[in-house]
Amino acid sequence: MVLSIALALLDCVPVFFLALGLFFLAQLVDRLDPRSRRVALSGFVLILLGALSRASSNLLIAFSGPDVPLLEAMPQVFGGPGYVLMAAAMLRCRASVRARTVRRDPWIVPTLISWAFLLTGLYLNSTGHPGVWRPLLATLAFLGTVTMALAAVDLGLRRQLHVAALLFAFLMASSLTLLALRSVTAQPVLLHVFEAILSIAAQAAFAFGSWRVAAEYRARIGPTAPE
Repeated sequence: MVLSIALALLDCVPVFFLALGLFFLAQLVDRLDPRSRRVALSGFVLILLGALSRASSNLLIAFSGPDVPLLEAMPQVFGGPGYVLMAAAMLRCRASVRARTVRRDPWIVPTLISWAFLLTGLYLNSTGHPGVWRPLLATLAFLGTVTMALAAVDLGLRRQLHVAALLFAFLMASSLTLLALRSVTAQPVLLHVFEAILSIAAQAAFAFGSWRVAAEYRARIGPTAPE
């Protein structure tokens, strides 16, 4: 039981770095594309709610044993749409830096994509495929993470921030690895420890890379971009 509690506490560490990274990206969006600030903030809140629910679920299982279905579902239900919203905001930042005008509402595309995945998962769950919706929404979160990271890489390389770009590349590779590992049914202790350490490393890299890119654009643009 002590080992289970220690592992559950270890799973809480990436949440801190994830929150930091998202905070810096939200600041970056506020500077480069103020119209998307609410999109980024909504993504930040949804992703953080999903991450906190995963950590809380692991702690409850470690202390009491039985899982809570609602907490187990929240990481996928909130995390997937959250990453899509943050990715959409980052893509608009990339377009702003490239001097491209995007006139459509920043909410339309990420909202349509998120609801398409959510309704597909709900349909599959109601038609006798209860185990499909989780990997479906996990894939949505992964695609959102990759898109968000690629946009950050492009912004970083435009300012010669090669280390930051490598950190985001590490985040993408780690996200793919974790997606594959979490699909494994049997979860021995060593595998769980490896997942926790890799997750901590990935989110720490994400936090540092996000801070570096956000700080660079703050120095060149100032606190906020003009409306």
